[in-house]
Amino acid sequence: MAEPGRFLVADAGVLETEVVLVAERDGMRWVHLDVGLFSGLAETMGEALRYRISAHRDGEELTGPVEEAVLAGPTCDSVDVLYLRHRPALPSGLRPGDRLRLHGTGAYTTTYSSVGFNGFAPLRELTR
Repeated sequence: MAEPGRFLVADAGVLETEVVLVAERDGMRWVHLDVGLFSGLAETMGEALRYRISAHRDGEELTGPVEEAVLAGPTCDSVDVLYLRHRPALPSGLRPGDRLRLHGTGAYTTTYSSVGFNGFAPLRELTR
């Protein structure tokens, strides 16, 4: 049917995350974030939602050449992979400490965030 909450507030939310690891595995670039499926991004399960993503370093948006990347969360859980089939194009020079902003996350990320899963704190919410 319809999801009125998503229609009303989807563009209101931006989830900012930090890159904790960039690694090459089986010929694919993997980017691990400090948030994942269990820390607010449950709607990426099955790659159901594909968020628009921008990359930033020191507050400035990163530009230049891009490469596809698998996006994964920080836990040791094999399910904590956000995008495996749909690999977003991210800056080639992306490195730990850079920030990714997932746009259009709406109001659900903080409510989906687990409390203490694998020792990770729930998402911190900032409002303006």
